[in-house]
Amino acid sequence: MVLACDQLRGSFLLSIDARSGKERWRTARPEATSGHATPIVWRGPDGRDQILLPGSFLLTGYDAATGKKIWWVRGLSWEIKSTPVIAGDTVYINGYGSPEGDPGRKINVPPAEEVWPAADADKNGTISKTEFPKFTQAFWFDVADLDQNQQLSKDEWAYYRAALDSENGMLAIRLGGSGDMTEKSVRWKYQRSVPQLPSPLVYQNVLYMVNDGGIVTTLNPETGALIKQGRLAGALGAYYASPIAADGHVFFTSEAGAIAVLPPSGDLTPLVVNTLGEDTYATPAFADGRLYVRTTRALWAFGK
Repeated sequence: MVLACDQLRGSFLLSIDARSGKERWRTARPEATSGHATPIVWRGPDGRDQILLPGSFLLTGYDAATGKKIWWVRGLSWEIKSTPVIAGDTVYINGYGSPEGDPGRKINVPPAEEVWPAADADKNGTISKTEFPKFTQAFWFDVADLDQNQQLSKDEWAYYRAALDSENGMLAIRLGGSGDMTEKSVRWKYQRSVPQLPSPLVYQNVLYMVNDGGIVTTLNPETGALIKQGRLAGALGAYYASPIAADGHVFFTSEAGAIAVLPPSGDLTPLVVNTLGEDTYATPAFADGRLYVRTTRALWAFGK
């Protein structure tokens, strides 16, 4: 059993023996300061399983047996909530940290050496909330205050700059390698209407994603070329659940409990929209020919 423990400080990846509960290994993840993604397993060409886990700025592959960090790719957002999806030799992962990570909205913040002389009014070596320069909105102070002591150190300022320098995007990354694989492995990156919460879906050579506001995007998974983008008629509103597919259909579930069923071509015209009338946040699941949907009021099971 593997547990990702990404947090403000002291992040780590933990492996536990499922039978005894004893710790098998623990690997520090100092670069990961904010993350909610679920790790996935990939079997490498050498037959050994790897744990793939996205975090702040990086997607990392670990040896499942030892926890050793094998390879990584830079270019992710500073905060990741979605789970990676594998198709063929490629892993797809989307990350959305803040509006400032969208194209054309990046804010360039000077390094601490340029900011401290003017901002550190009391000359105590740190920046307090009242001293925080107005390069960005005030909430960024709390984002950067990793030790939650109400003071920003120069290291925390460096993290603040890195977070603002990171970009939102859907990345296609070729699997495997050793060390930093960024230059060799990033196949393409798409940056319009990227989801913050829902994970992507690859089905019948189409990549699907839906952002929190309900904009659905279909892409060619080989090239990243746009197929369609828009909203689903009859299933408008916010989305927290990830798209799923089975039996030649693609399913999107909105917060309002509307389940839109689409053909697998990448087209965004629903074949039908089924409305449950109950708020739905969880991704539905398929098992034994049935579709299970958990709403805030009930667990539904649909089957022939």
